[in-house]
Amino acid sequence: MNKYRLVTFDVYTALFDLESSLVPLLSRTWSTTSPSEILALQRTWRTKQLEYLLISNSLQKGRFPFWTITERALDYALQRFKLELADTQRATLVEAWNHLQPWQEAAPVIAQVKQLGYPIGVLSNGDEVMLRAVVKAFPTSFEYFFASDQAGVYKPHPAVYQLPLRLLGIEPSEVLHVAGGATDVMGTKSAGLVCAWSNRGGDYVLDPAYKPDFEFRDLNGLLGVL
Repeated sequence: MNKYRLVTFDVYTALFDLESSLVPLLSRTWSTTSPSEILALQRTWRTKQLEYLLISNSLQKGRFPFWTITERALDYALQRFKLELADTQRATLVEAWNHLQPWQEAAPVIAQVKQLGYPIGVLSNGDEVMLRAVVKAFPTSFEYFFASDQAGVYKPHPAVYQLPLRLLGIEPSEVLHVAGGATDVMGTKSAGLVCAWSNRGGDYVLDPAYKPDFEFRDLNGLLGVL
């Protein structure tokens, strides 16, 4: 008998390599810009995207779409680095979030989880339409999509983590969520779900009261948990 009734995955950190996906595209867009500045541009874009998710939750003016947040975070990064971009180029960069490159081991690990008999889903801050687009990179299909636009807020708000519980009628202890970042870990544990952290960067949670149940350096470690 399987340990859990559902295994869910964070998308943009746990499953996909953002730097390897976006840095080459940014480099082609600004071919005369130094590699170090391109990397800083990409990291600023991502940092401000994550910051804006929390701002969206805190303002309580309704959830700003993830697509819009990604656009505005890019605009901030362009201003910060004093770069200009045509509207068509800007649209191409944002669209790249629908075609990201998975971590090398992600596809075989997901396939093995499915072969073990676990139902799998994504539980992510993206808009559902974006999540469905980006996971087409995997030959194994996901059965469930728990997207932040279904909850009207972003992780780490508990409403996002409650989606599988509410929609499938299962208990928190029956869900293993594979987180990619420390904030996601804390949100997962605060909501009562079991958490496995694919902690590639050797990061730490801010509050040890919300540490993960399992931790490993890449997704291969998940198979040892199951």
